[in-house]
Amino acid sequence: MSIFKLSPAYKGYIWGGDRLKKEFHKSFSGPVLAESWELSCHPDGPSTISSGAYAGCSLPDYLAEQGTGALGTNCERFTDFPILIKLIDARQNLSVQVHPSDAYARSHENQNGKTEMWYVIDCEPDAFLYLGLKERVSREQFRQHIEENTLDQILNPVPVHKGDMFFIDAGTIHAIGKGIVIAEIQQNSNVTYRVYDYGRVGADGKPRDLHIEKALEVARLEPPCGSNRFGGHLAECEYFTVDRFDIQAGTIQGTVTTDSFHSLLIVDGEGEVACGEEKQPVRKGDCLFLPADSGTYTVTGSLTMLRTTIPPKPVCRVGIDLGGTFIKAGVIDPNNRIVGRSELPTEADKPWEQVVDNMVRAVEAALQDAAQTLDDCEAVGVGCPGTIDPQTGTVVYSNNLGWNDVPLADALRQRLNMPVHISNDANCAALGEVVAGAAHGCRNAVMLTLGTGLGSGIILNGQIFEGGGPGGAELGHTMLRQDGELCTCGRHGCLEAYASATALIREARRAAQTHPESKLYTLCSGQLDEMNGIIPFEAAKQNDPFAEQVVSQYINDLSDGIVDAVNLFRPEVVLLGGGISRQGAYLTDRLQDKVAQRVFGGERSYLPAIRCAELENDAGMIGAARIS
Repeated sequence: MSIFKLSPAYKGYIWGGDRLKKEFHKSFSGPVLAESWELSCHPDGPSTISSGAYAGCSLPDYLAEQGTGALGTNCERFTDFPILIKLIDARQNLSVQVHPSDAYARSHENQNGKTEMWYVIDCEPDAFLYLGLKERVSREQFRQHIEENTLDQILNPVPVHKGDMFFIDAGTIHAIGKGIVIAEIQQNSNVTYRVYDYGRVGADGKPRDLHIEKALEVARLEPPCGSNRFGGHLAECEYFTVDRFDIQAGTIQGTVTTDSFHSLLIVDGEGEVACGEEKQPVRKGDCLFLPADSGTYTVTGSLTMLRTTIPPKPVCRVGIDLGGTFIKAGVIDPNNRIVGRSELPTEADKPWEQVVDNMVRAVEAALQDAAQTLDDCEAVGVGCPGTIDPQTGTVVYSNNLGWNDVPLADALRQRLNMPVHISNDANCAALGEVVAGAAHGCRNAVMLTLGTGLGSGIILNGQIFEGGGPGGAELGHTMLRQDGELCTCGRHGCLEAYASATALIREARRAAQTHPESKLYTLCSGQLDEMNGIIPFEAAKQNDPFAEQVVSQYINDLSDGIVDAVNLFRPEVVLLGGGISRQGAYLTDRLQDKVAQRVFGGERSYLPAIRCAELENDAGMIGAARIS
């Protein structure tokens, strides 16, 4: 037998409806059907073979009899059946929840973690779901919103459309909204941590359990990144690969090799699947299992089908973002997803050898979080503040770390026994945004980080621009005003002295001190030492004329710096990072107008988009991993 039709396990959760019974031909006697577990070897609901000589046999029992050959060689790295495929009918909102990583789930639940994807089969008009948060918040802020029943104020709502795909990494806050029918392909796990359930009660009349403490330990309390509109290739990660096929009165062909079994889920229409001498009629809601090495098969009819296979074990890289306060390490897969992460104190006040020890411990912790080893990785990249010689891997000078001529790459190579590449941290952040963030798809980009100083990273033809020697580009130290404000580099009038967050705070303090009647003064309660980069924008939005003058001058100066960068490099996009970039369109729209007026050639030349960076603290790790 090469084609097995499966009968699912059913779940009558309180938030379900009746569409799976009416439209997907599911035989369930209960009044509410929330989920059908179509391809499952999970003990909480295994599916059953319903066709051929093994009809009536559970899928786990069949695989136990046939051995690992039925799964394929790509599954050999898994101790359990790797995936679970469901149909879900959300008549009501599902709880707001988060799933743990493999390492956390195995340690605390004795199960796998849960990374998943959703394919929207159908949805009601104006349907939406929650994916991530509107903006980054602390654990304390998140807990407070739960306690005050205001969590919806910080959740990120995303409108859905038929055919959308959403990839939900472990650690992503999410919730399916009412009126959505989806196909879910996920890791073989049933671990869910609820943080909010709309005050509902279960079948026993009691509120369903929440798992707030565990959720806070695993959740990434930040916005999502990436698009939800795809072509036929829907998803690819270390656990599964999913492709969609739309057949209109035609035929497609596939081949099941020894690498992996194939799962075929029919989400619309009807037709026939043939493999060798076997033929199996199919219709909307059917799920087929084709064991590894089944050979060539054809699918004929008018239907939409999702095909799921197990990919080879991915070759990952490790990215390290070395800061003056914390070391952040991430295991980055070939699709630039962070599949494991850790964060440890830098201890920059100690000898540099101790910092290297801490970096090695951070790498080991990230690998443990990813359930991987160094043998699964091909290289390590490091983003380090300061002047870097990328050829020798030497930190020539770093004020943040107090280092001079530290052979960082050599030290890490000796400890980790693999290739190590190093670049300036701003360069790595820029590369991260190009390969996985706001500049994804671009080959040329300039990134300005508006923080204590003004960092810059330049990507030309997809590669970090390092220049002819140590240091790379320092756009923050280009001249804006002759004999202007003193810069940290010792010169006067640098762009950093006018367009950094430090410069904005300096000017806001001066204005507040001169005009105590202004909102600049009242918003910091008269404590000028409490001034920050947010207050000037907040006061300007409240129509305070003194704040507007400060903000306008700041945007004017920053736009001059951007114009110089555009005239020099002609990038496709200019990215803004750092805390000030969180002003979003209020900042970028005004900058876009000024740059269009001032850049050489004006609107007749190529004008880059000015965007805010998306990846925030992840950009440095992802970019570091991609240094080559």
